[in-house]
Amino acid sequence: METATACPTSTATILACQKIAKSFKENIYELSSIRNEWDPEYAISLNVWINDTIEKYYAESFDSIKDEKYREWHEVLVAGLQSLKVLRAALKVDFKKDKPFVKEVFKKLGYNDYFSDAKNGDHLSLYKFLVTFAENLDEDTRKKISDKGVPDSLFHKILETARQIEDFKCCFEALESENELNTFAQKDVIEIYEIVQDICRLAAAYYQFDPIKRDEFNFYKVMVNL
Repeated sequence: METATACPTSTATILACQKIAKSFKENIYELSSIRNEWDPEYAISLNVWINDTIEKYYAESFDSIKDEKYREWHEVLVAGLQSLKVLRAALKVDFKKDKPFVKEVFKKLGYNDYFSDAKNGDHLSLYKFLVTFAENLDEDTRKKISDKGVPDSLFHKILETARQIEDFKCCFEALESENELNTFAQKDVIEIYEIVQDICRLAAAYYQFDPIKRDEFNFYKVMVNL
């Protein structure tokens, strides 16, 4: 089951929706073959709806996306998730005959609670994941994993990311809040998010053998490359 971002009304999420909707409009003549209601008029109306919503509710928050501090924060997040993914894969390979250990490590270091949401674009889950990892990694576990061939530099990268992320709390406050939207506005924005997620699922399947096009409809990849 796919996991939605925890805050569909965040600025980063609505901007990802805008970018995906633009790709949808640019490819509508091809994509119209897989859904009856998908036609140029539908694609244009979706883009207008999203653009109007951003202008109406996100004018101030939008400026934060352009800030250099946000860019730095984004790079830290992407680097942290990449390292966590590599370690996860290494654990599954190196300890495939010791599944109880893998299960224990995944639980202790936050993989069970946060990995699924984090890889699907939930910034707050990734933040909690990094914090949990840094707090719960003990020397015995680190050594046991390193002895199997995982370079200690990988742990250093993850721990350094966890340290750096504390310097960007203002970005979380700006992007992970619900922007004080009223109930009506939240409903409107969440509806956009759900529509775009459905577009992503169908378009990604259609472009299965075209990785460049497929990535245009990968919500997480679009979000991290804003």
